Amino acid sequence: MANANRKIKWIGIDFGTTNSAAISFLDEGKSIGRYEHGDDQGTPFPSIVGIHKVTGEVITGREAKNSRIELSAQYEFFTSIKSIIDKEETYNVAGKKWTPVALATEILKGLKNEIKRKNVDAKSVVMAVPVGFSPKKRMKLREAAQNAGLTIETFISEPTAALVSNYAKMRMFKNVAVFDWGGGTLDVSILHIESGRVEEITTDGMNMAGDNIDKKIAEQMRKKYCLNKGVNKSFEEVDGKSRDRLIVKSEAAKIALSEGDEIASVLVPNYDNNGVFRDYIEYELFEELVQPEVEEAINCLNRAIKKARLNRANIDAVLCVGGSSRLKPFREKVIGIYGKEKVIYPKKVMWNIAEGAAIISMTNSAGGYGMNQDIGLILSNGSFYPLLKKGQRIPCKEKKINFASVTDEKSVRFLITDAEDPSKRTFEEPIVIDREGQGFMSEQFEVSCFVDPDLLLRFRIRSTEFMKKYLYMWTYNKLNIYYQIEGKGYERK
Repeated sequence: MANANRKIKWIGIDFGTTNSAAISFLDEGKSIGRYEHGDDQGTPFPSIVGIHKVTGEVITGREAKNSRIELSAQYEFFTSIKSIIDKEETYNVAGKKWTPVALATEILKGLKNEIKRKNVDAKSVVMAVPVGFSPKKRMKLREAAQNAGLTIETFISEPTAALVSNYAKMRMFKNVAVFDWGGGTLDVSILHIESGRVEEITTDGMNMAGDNIDKKIAEQMRKKYCLNKGVNKSFEEVDGKSRDRLIVKSEAAKIALSEGDEIASVLVPNYDNNGVFRDYIEYELFEELVQPEVEEAINCLNRAIKKARLNRANIDAVLCVGGSSRLKPFREKVIGIYGKEKVIYPKKVMWNIAEGAAIISMTNSAGGYGMNQDIGLILSNGSFYPLLKKGQRIPCKEKKINFASVTDEKSVRFLITDAEDPSKRTFEEPIVIDREGQGFMSEQFEVSCFVDPDLLLRFRIRSTEFMKKYLYMWTYNKLNIYYQIEGKGYERK
């Protein structure tokens, strides 16, 4: 157990679709201590909430995961909470309405309690989120964290956090593709490393990951079951408890087949009120089932590289993190394309993203991150007017500038992009904002923009003549950031 007198300095949290984890760094005088916080088994905290249908008792984490099949009749279980955190729907359990934010709060409470077990006082944290995590999702996650007694200092994209965690190994490379394929999302980031700095070049991603594959395997097993039993009942028509049980067992089979087994058994007791479900899936069928997802994942990687104006030959390494990146068919595919020497699977992969977030907490405290792209307007003559410049520290202070309409048209168009040189723009197309106007020189428009601690670019347009009538706020959540890793107060032993 950690010394109770140690002072906490930095905490990073990976709030995952399937599992959540935290890493803390403690200033121990002569060195920096690193501590993992997950569940009581020393593994990441399963992102599962169970609520008793009568009493309202809440169980989370490992307890909920291990009880999910056994207690499915007494408890309502919720998974993949991260993917629904921005939804306004509610779930009625034991006479209480539960929102996705309330469910996320329980996960973070459970994780915070595990942090406290090691006498670490968790208050301010850096939170890792998927690429393109929406402004609403960030707001809702902040709300859940606050309800759990945590303050989110800032966010970091999960792929960048993964690279930062493995910086000691990756620093020798120049251009790195980080492939982060977890339970709920696939995120790819192209990063550039130079002079102790990690720079985000571009990103891509999709909502296609391990949860989709688990369900797909379960549906296939269900088809086989129906054929053998002479049952005409779709997967969605099966009662929820039986569906959940089959998905849990399908996930276990997926892991076994990806770890080298040629065949994996699937056994579900009391399945669909029709006795024991007992079957198996062979690797050959598994490989066939996941082939479309593997191809989509590779296509996502290719798109990100293309958006960065690079090609495969320019990529020095592919860093693969997230549980789904360890699917055997994907491993074989990506190694076949890039070569074994370029494809890197780090150790303790389940802790990488939380660790990277904790490191960013350190560098952030030393002023170590900022804009890695210009942001500005394309004017009517085609020239570029910068509003925020590459290299500015984040958060960026609000910058205001006034523009006048230069045509007689009763509308005004603003074109937002990220570089003066079109060949260097990461915006595929300028962001277009159309506003009503009064015609040639009849009014002025105040344009302002800034970047907040959530790493969101906020862009406001309002008429100086009709301030109340014409007001528009646009938010962009895919900024490219740089992180100064070396020379900013962090030296990990």
